Amino acid sequence: MLGRSARTPVAAFAAALSLVAVLAGCGGGGDDEEKADLSGGLTGQPIKIAAIGGLSGGVSSNPEYATGARAAVAAINKNGGIDGRPLELKLCDNHQNATDSANCYREILADKDIVAIAGGSDNYHDATKAQIEAAQMPIIGQYPVSGFDLTNSLAFNVNGAVVVGFHGLAQDVVKSGAKRIGLVTLDIPTADVIRKTVNDVFSKAGVEVVNNVQLAPSTADLSAPAQQATQNSPDAVVWLTFAAQTSVAVKALRATGYEGTVAFAGSAFDQDQLKTMGADGPATIGLVLPPAWDTSTPYGKQFNEDIKAYEPDGKVDELSLNSWLGVKIFAQVASSVQTVDRASILAGIKKLNKVETGGLTAPVDFTAKSTLPYAAIYNPAYTTAHVKDGKISWDGKLREFGTGKELTPSS
Repeated sequence: MLGRSARTPVAAFAAALSLVAVLAGCGGGGDDEEKADLSGGLTGQPIKIAAIGGLSGGVSSNPEYATGARAAVAAINKNGGIDGRPLELKLCDNHQNATDSANCYREILADKDIVAIAGGSDNYHDATKAQIEAAQMPIIGQYPVSGFDLTNSLAFNVNGAVVVGFHGLAQDVVKSGAKRIGLVTLDIPTADVIRKTVNDVFSKAGVEVVNNVQLAPSTADLSAPAQQATQNSPDAVVWLTFAAQTSVAVKALRATGYEGTVAFAGSAFDQDQLKTMGADGPATIGLVLPPAWDTSTPYGKQFNEDIKAYEPDGKVDELSLNSWLGVKIFAQVASSVQTVDRASILAGIKKLNKVETGGLTAPVDFTAKSTLPYAAIYNPAYTTAHVKDGKISWDGKLREFGTGKELTPSS
């Protein structure tokens, strides 16, 4: 086993990604296998895909992964499927544990009719890497949370998650003019890379971290760390712990009398949650894709229409949007090949040089080497939203990892 000093940057980032994903959402549930009829009345030979996620399991669950995938499948089938064939979705709930993840993969990989995994998110790909590689299963548009997701040639991701998003959040805080920062992270080794990511941005810009607070993961009462983070009135507080703690943390920070900006990752929050969290003071929200509720892009509009039509009770956040997009990308590939099986999907996606993402990303080319230091992350863009007086805004811009320059959205 490698010690901490021997860990590679990719391994360290993967650990941080898994840390963030473990408690990315708030409650919910889901069946191991989707049983609803999403066929849209099509009766041809189905094309089968799968999605895996922590759909239930307490505070760590994100049922919206299923919401996005189901909505995409239902909409595709309603509009004629893939060359007249219905798309069929198998959902598997890993309950946020490695045993159930392994069981999901055992069942999915054994079903030769399942030609790809699209959407969803799984923390445990590194443990099932050998089986995935042996099956040559393409994994398309997942929310990346493992070393496999960052680097493996079977993974095709258009969301940079914390690799891009946390870096971009720090860049936005710098851009706001903040010079003194309170930083709150978890007191565990896997958070080292998160601290390094944001501290590198701050150091390069001459921004001082005046309060560096590290929480034990079990901390329930956040009043003391909130007091520590807001000592001497920093220009902004960047709170990067479990997402399940974030809404509580914002309340605790405001209870100290702090009126400055609170910055945090927003992938697991919908619009109403973010408005509430920004009701008592300004908030900066780190994202990779445009806000999920935004309809100014072609795919943003289509996603919201699909959720309304097919998943009206579903959560509209970046996690559901990303899962929806993964299924859409799969459909683009499947429509371009003569025979739909794992080998043809894998070959087809490797030839896809203009991925249709409808304005949700910068241009994505799966035939080119990633511009990021992570071979399987093909979208270098991040974005941020801002909340002030309970009103949320987004400037409509995608920005580049590392430089912050504005990027042209994809078609």
